[in-house]
Amino acid sequence: MRLKYIRLTGFKSFVDSTKVAFPEQMTCIVGPNGCGKSNVIDAVRWVLGESSAKNLRGDAMTDVIFNGSTARKPVSQASVELVFDNTERRLQGEFADYNEVSVKRQVSREGQSVYFLNGTKCRRRDITDLFLGTGLGPRSYAIIEQGMISRLIESRPQELRVFIEEAAGISKYKERRKETENRIARTRENLERLTDVREELGKQLAKLQRQAASARRYQTLKAEERRLRSELQALRWLHYQQQCDRVEQELTSQEVELEKWQAEQRGSERGQTELREQEQALQDTVEQTQAQFYQVSSQVTSLEQDIRYQRQLAQQRAEQAATYARNATQLAEELAAEQALCDELQGTGEDLQQQLLVAEEQSILVNEQREEADMRYQDWREDWQSLRDTQSQLTERSAVLQAERRATTELMTQGQQRRQQLADELATLQHQDTKALDVFRSELEQQQALLEEANSQLAQLQEQQQGYEQASQTLQQQEQALAGQQHQLEGQRGSVEHLLRSQEPQELPALKAWLEQHPSIGVLRDFLQVPNEWLAATETLLQHWLAAPVFSEQPSQWPVAVDRPLLAFTPGLEWPTESLALQLGAKAQQLALLQGVAVATDEATAKQLLEQPEWHTVALTDGRVLGRGWVLGRPDDADSQLVWQQEAERLDAALAELKTQRSALAQELAAHQQVQAENASRLQQVQQQVNTVQQEVARSQERLLSAERDFAREQARKVALEEEQHTLEERWLALMAEQESIEQRQIELEQDEADYGPRIEAAEQRGETLQQQLQSAQQAVVESQQQVHRLQLESQQVQSKRQHLEQQIQRLKEQQERLAEQRQALSQETDTESEVLLLEEQLAEALLQREDVEQRLLLEKESLAAVQERLGVLQKGQSAVLEQIVKQRERVEASKLELAASRERGHALLDTFNELGVSLKDVLANLPEEAEEKKWQQALDTCSSKIAQLGAINLAAIEEVEAQAERQAYLDAQHEDLQASLDILEEAIKKIDRETRTRFKHTFDQVNADLQRLFPKVFSGGMAYLELTDDDLLETGVTIMARPPGKKNSTIHLLSGGEKALTALALVFAIFRLNPAPFCLLDEVDAPLDDINVGRFCRLVQEMSESVQFIYISHNKIAMEMATHLVGVTMQEPGVSRLVAVDVEEALAIADAT
Repeated sequence: MRLKYIRLTGFKSFVDSTKVAFPEQMTCIVGPNGCGKSNVIDAVRWVLGESSAKNLRGDAMTDVIFNGSTARKPVSQASVELVFDNTERRLQGEFADYNEVSVKRQVSREGQSVYFLNGTKCRRRDITDLFLGTGLGPRSYAIIEQGMISRLIESRPQELRVFIEEAAGISKYKERRKETENRIARTRENLERLTDVREELGKQLAKLQRQAASARRYQTLKAEERRLRSELQALRWLHYQQQCDRVEQELTSQEVELEKWQAEQRGSERGQTELREQEQALQDTVEQTQAQFYQVSSQVTSLEQDIRYQRQLAQQRAEQAATYARNATQLAEELAAEQALCDELQGTGEDLQQQLLVAEEQSILVNEQREEADMRYQDWREDWQSLRDTQSQLTERSAVLQAERRATTELMTQGQQRRQQLADELATLQHQDTKALDVFRSELEQQQALLEEANSQLAQLQEQQQGYEQASQTLQQQEQALAGQQHQLEGQRGSVEHLLRSQEPQELPALKAWLEQHPSIGVLRDFLQVPNEWLAATETLLQHWLAAPVFSEQPSQWPVAVDRPLLAFTPGLEWPTESLALQLGAKAQQLALLQGVAVATDEATAKQLLEQPEWHTVALTDGRVLGRGWVLGRPDDADSQLVWQQEAERLDAALAELKTQRSALAQELAAHQQVQAENASRLQQVQQQVNTVQQEVARSQERLLSAERDFAREQARKVALEEEQHTLEERWLALMAEQESIEQRQIELEQDEADYGPRIEAAEQRGETLQQQLQSAQQAVVESQQQVHRLQLESQQVQSKRQHLEQQIQRLKEQQERLAEQRQALSQETDTESEVLLLEEQLAEALLQREDVEQRLLLEKESLAAVQERLGVLQKGQSAVLEQIVKQRERVEASKLELAASRERGHALLDTFNELGVSLKDVLANLPEEAEEKKWQQALDTCSSKIAQLGAINLAAIEEVEAQAERQAYLDAQHEDLQASLDILEEAIKKIDRETRTRFKHTFDQVNADLQRLFPKVFSGGMAYLELTDDDLLETGVTIMARPPGKKNSTIHLLSGGEKALTALALVFAIFRLNPAPFCLLDEVDAPLDDINVGRFCRLVQEMSESVQFIYISHNKIAMEMATHLVGVTMQEPGVSRLVAVDVEEALAIADAT
């Protein structure tokens, strides 16, 4: 697997979409400092899952987004995509069959980071899992940036171990072990919770068994009650049947009497029927005559209205003719006025056209004058520029002479300094004698004394360090003990929280949806501050309300489906001194639920309070709650939510105290560890001092041996210095002569510059005059153009007004024509006087016809009144008969009602039998002969009294006992399963540990062997090796020891920067030999190396490139020559990085420049 290319968009300085391709095994990225080369390395690290902005050289993750430049605006997001060639099938899992694998990451200004695998959105965990075991990762050994070399070689043992683990491919085992440990922790937590639930379930089961026994006793008594009730109802049914038989006999005789009166009433009704038929015939005749009368009256009214309309119409036509005459006169006057105004505007337009021609000729003349002034100004500009160029040339020549003068002065200064150095050195050599040897001997003795003192101080510090380590171990043990207590309390807290949550009922779906739309601020028990003396009474009173959700204010509408209580705070309530709310804290005083609830210390006081109208409930200190005619007892403390709430608060306080203790202990431990670290630092410093003094002693011995040889060489050097001093004297005199020549030429140039000054001033004054003339001409052109434009506008306005008047004149002529047509039409309409005479004749005939119909109507109404009088006499005679019929019917109905009531009672009793689930026939068959209603009622009352004495019965307890027993069996099985799972997980941990130890030891040995082979190859000798800091292969750290040729250093920290860099590279390449990552990124790792070591580094990279793809950043020309592909990065536009084509020669030029 190899990296094909990187695509960057908006990432740091790469604002534009940039594709960086890597077609070869060795690619070198070159460019000047600060152009954005290292941003390519940061992009790879970022895509592979880096979550620390500090490791990306930023303060926040959004710092990777391009933040704008002087010419560019900031962008809203950054994205980087890595495309891998997977033809070798290095990647495993679902992506093993893909030839190309794309990994992409995006981040927005809001800090939202998104990952993609082959274009599909995924998690950061998926990216990490994809590269597990491949050596790739945000902080793996495959990415080595500036400064990481020294951090790698000087890293702590545990940090160095990470690189060995990644090479061994056990990072996935560590991940699995971490997951397994988390599962073990969750399993143990579930076991603790399950144990608490099983204990609680045992208590509930015992309680349910007692309730089930009471329920069975209740069922027995209830069956006896149903038998007695059914037999009692049977006795009552027999009584109602006898009563029905008696009422039926009375009803038969009453119905015979009613039939006699009804026959008499029917005879009277026949006479009335004949009279009603006569009445109906007369009524029809009266109605027909009445309708004819209404028709004639309507005709008379219509004729009168027509006459009035014709007279009004004649009057309107006369008025309209007069209006037409007035309008014709007005239109003629308006037409004459408009025609006169139009003629006047035509003359004004001709005058404006003449003025416009004159203004245009004047504009052409002024424009020609402006062009002449512009040409004179341009000629002056050319002359003035020529003078300025000549002056600039003189200034440049003067600057050149000044530079030559400064260079000569600098050479003279350097010569003077060198002369002084030679003089000082010669003076030193002249005074030097054999006393220098005595100085070296004295220095050696002093250093040996310092070495003895440092060794003594080192032994003392080592003894102190052992004491500090023992004290730190003791503090750590105390911290672990506190951590165990904290874990135990957190488990108890979780159990209490579980018990509290178990008291909260499950909501209906509709209520649950309503609560999601209207979130509460908590449950009631969270807002109560209950003193111990009122704890039991509060639990008794509010046991169904303690888990109720509470709202800060009344909702606009409560839900319809409510299966649990809901509460809302009501601020501003007033509370008497005896109120329970005053005992429960400030929040309780906003609950209208507690209004009317008082507190009392004894029952007598409570009864006195209940006599007052404002109190309906009183809470006692013994846990009882009294009302008017009722009392509630104290609940079981095991089920008390407030007790559990107090226990939760106690545990929270204990946890807070433990955390405070742990924090104090941690601070003490940190302080102790800081002292220990400081002592260790001093110990290391003293150790380094001992090593340094030892080295100084060796060097002093060498200096003492070579002192005599040095003395002889210095005498020879004295002769050479005297010769160099003579040469410098001669050069000094030559420089003095050259300095005088330069000063003379400088004076001549200054004179020429002074001559050009007045000429330029005169030219500038003439230029100002010409510029003023040009501005005046330009102003005249503008004014002329404005005059032409104004006249054009006025001419257009006059033309527009004239056209508007012509249109208005045309409209007035059209109105005259329409008015003439209307007057002609009005004169042609017919005369209405003849129509009025005809309508008056028809009205007279209609009045005569209406009078005749009215006489006939009066006669017919008199005949109808006579028939109605005879009918009234018959109806009065029938009233007495009807009265008797009504009375008899009332008696019949009373008997029927009594019969129906008896039958209804009997049927009601039959419904009772159906409710009791028995048959009347069976009850009557088994009814004892001695059964009496009074005796059976007494037996039923006795049975009901026994049932009432049982109190509240939980009939569901029988089924709940079975259900809870099944649940207990299920929980027992769950406990066994969890315990078995825990054993399996612990065995898995052991297996992972065995595999980790094996892989780590094997990898460590191989890396150590490769390091021992590579180090002598890199340094042309010497030795290096890895060591384990502990025998436990799971926790041990790794240290590195390196001794270049000719050195016997006791620690790697004594190596130089270049030696550390080569040692780190040897270690990295040793890891690569074992588990080559797909590619390796190197960011200027050759910076601390000289040319010889760079050559060694290049040979090592070339050897490794056969199996590993290298992408490196370098300014070294030797490293550039090694690359098979170059990528150039430039920043021609400030703040924006771009790629450029680079060849080897150009790259070498860039390297030389930097």
